[in-house]
Amino acid sequence: MLCKIIYKEENKLMKIENIEISEKIQKGLEEMGFEELTQIQLEAIPHILEGKDIIAQSNTGTGKTAAFGIPVIQSIDTEIRKPQAIAICPTRELAVQVANEFKKMSKFVEGLKIVSVYGGADIKRQIDKLRNGAQIIIGTPGRIIDLINRGVIKLEQLKTTILDEADEMLKMGFKEDIELILSNVHHKTQTLLFSATIPASIKKITKQFQKDPVEIKTLREGITAKEVKQSYFIVKHSDKIEALSRVIDTYTTKLALVFCNTKRSVDELFDVLVDRGYNCDKIHGDINQAQRLDTLNKFNNGLVDVLIATDVAARGLDIKEVEAVINFDIPVKEDYYVHRIGRTGRAGREGLSFTLLTNKEMSKLRAIEKYTKKSIRKRSIPTIDKVNEIKQDKFIRQIEEQIANCNTDEYAYIIKRLFEDGNSPESIINALIKDRLTFNNADNDKDLNDNTPERRKSSRKREDEINRSGVRFFVNVGKKDGIRPKDILGAVAGECNIPGSDIGAIEILDKFSFFTAAKEHKNVILDKMNNSAIKGRDVVVEITTSKKSSSKSSSSNYNKPYKNNGRRDSGKKDGGKFYGRRKK
Repeated sequence: MLCKIIYKEENKLMKIENIEISEKIQKGLEEMGFEELTQIQLEAIPHILEGKDIIAQSNTGTGKTAAFGIPVIQSIDTEIRKPQAIAICPTRELAVQVANEFKKMSKFVEGLKIVSVYGGADIKRQIDKLRNGAQIIIGTPGRIIDLINRGVIKLEQLKTTILDEADEMLKMGFKEDIELILSNVHHKTQTLLFSATIPASIKKITKQFQKDPVEIKTLREGITAKEVKQSYFIVKHSDKIEALSRVIDTYTTKLALVFCNTKRSVDELFDVLVDRGYNCDKIHGDINQAQRLDTLNKFNNGLVDVLIATDVAARGLDIKEVEAVINFDIPVKEDYYVHRIGRTGRAGREGLSFTLLTNKEMSKLRAIEKYTKKSIRKRSIPTIDKVNEIKQDKFIRQIEEQIANCNTDEYAYIIKRLFEDGNSPESIINALIKDRLTFNNADNDKDLNDNTPERRKSSRKREDEINRSGVRFFVNVGKKDGIRPKDILGAVAGECNIPGSDIGAIEILDKFSFFTAAKEHKNVILDKMNNSAIKGRDVVVEITTSKKSSSKSSSSNYNKPYKNNGRRDSGKKDGGKFYGRRKK
């Protein structure tokens, strides 16, 4: 049975006029929380239902999956248990996400089977699912070709082929794979192409495989969504971890997505955020498929608050409740920025995006502004006092919600016992708050907005003073251990709980390194650093009387024999530690 759904302002039904949609699909959409269709959905669905080829250009986060999913599901003959629609996606994550959306939309459609296929997973299990009869297949190009070659995917009943994020597939080198899949179809089918941009390479595919396609363009003003409030912070590289922590604590209450440019940076940032007590997880190309999907599922369901990802992995993240996107590393390409912040501010919801960058990276930000045709607001990094004030407010709200929903009789016996033992209400509450609420260290409340010429001049003066009168230390790790100056700076500042500004020159040689620090920190550095690790290796730190060294110096002068001195292994794999920090 088909029904027309007319938009009614008073009860917020879906805004679908002159579009006929199955009642069963409508029921699935309502359960998903649909209230009204987006522009791309309103324009694309009628043409797809009429069987036309389309070229749809639309921004990230505008509901493209439902735009082709609703009419494709409706077109399926559930009596025929062979592939009738194939959606080709650039990444495994996106294939899984699209398949999940299809399954939700078709939840009440009996006899419809949807299977996702992609590399990195057991092909035998995928073959078994397909042989049980699948009408819709969603997958990556390589695995689809493999299954066609094996004779598992047969295309004689195919009605519709969808190219999702076609521009990204071409960037990733899938042009020949797409052409091979399309050329395996020997009868007229409908081809739906969805893409954020339409480069010349896509136009060649459309001319070869589409007939009189309808072109739909629903790009918003500029490239990024109006719903995303974009901001940036200028911060020293050595202060980025602390700045990120303050931004998360101040501006996010739900899910936050943090982007790094490399897999290594994701791993390092994950380690330090876990050390700081954040409920976070990570995703990048080196993490096995099962773990990646498990992580995405936890993030989707709110079991993980902060997800750290690379750009490649981000292509598969279609998560509707992301409150903020934080660029820990400013992206290397302008369009990466657009795709990153497109993870928030979806379907009319308001979202936030923050970018951390150094003064030297301002030119990259200006290039992004030019590309997106939008200015990005500069903000000041919150102070510790501000962060703690916000934490207090959040905690009070949580307590008030618990009071409103709590059955007071449930804990009456415990309360009575505490009172009988002579504890006052104030002492009990203080103990409970201390156990549950952690404040940022006020001793570390330095101004991270260190951008003015005067402050930079003051910083250089302080560094010169430390280099002249400070204590010079030897540490038994160097270039061959993958050590960089920021690793030593972060480890010493974090483990010893001293300001980064109290650390002077850092010199990295092949097998060992030197750093200078203010003399008042001598004892704490010797104590803390000789019970720590840098990038997974236990370190030996000693005072050296040499005031200057050269990279040509003989290693025999300084390369002390490595001694464990009975310390326990750090438990970190090599490359796992980013910045040391004081343990809570």
